[in-house]
Amino acid sequence: MFKKLAILLMLLLTAVTFAHANQNKMFQSVSVKEATLLQESDDKMYCPNCGMNLPKFYKTNHAVKLKDGSYRQYCSIYCLVEEMELTVLKGKHDTIENILVVDVTSLKFIDAKKAYYVVGSSVKGTMTMTSKYAFEKIEDAIAFEQTYGGEVKSFDEAYKIALLDFAKDTALVYDNRSTMMYKNGEKLFNTKCDKNAIEKIDAHTMGEMKAIIEQQKLCGDDLNDGQLQAIMLYVWDVKLDNFEKMYGKNDEIQLYIKSRKDANFLKRGENIHQRVCKSLKTDDFTTLQDLKKAIDSKCPKLKDDDKDALMGYMWGQKGGIKATKADPIIVPTDAKCPVCGMFVAKYPKWAAYTKLNDGKEFYYDGSKDMFKFIFDAKSYHHQYTKDDFAIIFVTDYYTLDKIEAKKAFFVVGASVYGPMGRELIPFKTKEDAVAFSKNYNGKQILTFDEVTPELVFGLDK
Repeated sequence: MFKKLAILLMLLLTAVTFAHANQNKMFQSVSVKEATLLQESDDKMYCPNCGMNLPKFYKTNHAVKLKDGSYRQYCSIYCLVEEMELTVLKGKHDTIENILVVDVTSLKFIDAKKAYYVVGSSVKGTMTMTSKYAFEKIEDAIAFEQTYGGEVKSFDEAYKIALLDFAKDTALVYDNRSTMMYKNGEKLFNTKCDKNAIEKIDAHTMGEMKAIIEQQKLCGDDLNDGQLQAIMLYVWDVKLDNFEKMYGKNDEIQLYIKSRKDANFLKRGENIHQRVCKSLKTDDFTTLQDLKKAIDSKCPKLKDDDKDALMGYMWGQKGGIKATKADPIIVPTDAKCPVCGMFVAKYPKWAAYTKLNDGKEFYYDGSKDMFKFIFDAKSYHHQYTKDDFAIIFVTDYYTLDKIEAKKAFFVVGASVYGPMGRELIPFKTKEDAVAFSKNYNGKQILTFDEVTPELVFGLDK
């Protein structure tokens, strides 16, 4: 009983210690004096895989001890996975004597295979959206879990999760670099650096390049670590094109990158699946190459942009890339279009909606009928003029979101038809409208105010 009480007290004290950690300091960071640096080369301060400062991300550090006695030390399990599966150590696992990880509690390196990992806590991870922190003692792992959430896992389980998440995390890394680091690095490179000297550097790793720039003062001696990192990333990834060489042809990583850059990418794929390629099932493929072949077989007329979106959506259904939920026009089951009399709920992907100043609501099975009603309500037995329409929504073709019609872009003359034949096909952005128009032979792209009665009624001729 006393032993159980002692363990509970230890858990409580450890949890309190975690909870009262310095909130102004990044959780992973320690001072250089507190960090154990295992590499003996001039670039020992930096992760060879990504160049990040090892003490700054110390509590997620991993390392391999090779059989020749040398070490490679990484900022994270992400970088360990990359070297083990894709680069320096690929096919050379037999050269590794031991895999090590930092124990968060003691700050000492321990055998990773014997560690207890807390995966998925609320504490931000390094190079990943799913954090992974390691502990030598199970009670420390449990205390951390009780304070920050997550699940206790073995090294093998944590490694497998990191491997499965690698494409997603690489897209996250690229997103972070391309939205900020590359721009800052380019500016510093052009204003602070000896460009000719940097371009002559013969470095085998990102860490080595960063160390050379720093130690030879090729950009002066007044830059902080973040600025040095930005310069190195700009040179390594952009000028030397190493990111593109490494991952430019990796379909899964490119799908994740597109899904991060374009909030509507996966919703567009879902809509394409529902509209024109519903016969494609998740059982039709196990790999991305299988999926590509299945799309080419079942939906051969799709253009490249739409194939990519469909592939992203279907791969997500198989492996977890999730589209954000659509915000559609909600159509009552008994709502009839005032122009053609059809039940609109049968065609939710084309739905349009208006609310009049008097509070009356109407639903339409396409933008064309909506415009007909706005332009000539009297022909459909209602005494309204164009000025009586207070709210007007249409459905974005790709995302199925409701969008304000007066802010939409309408493609006219495309080879895609709606429930009532030729349509004005709405898009939230002009970029999507242009891409769709190119792919499906659109004749015009119009704003709401550019749509005329002659054009609308002429679509039926």
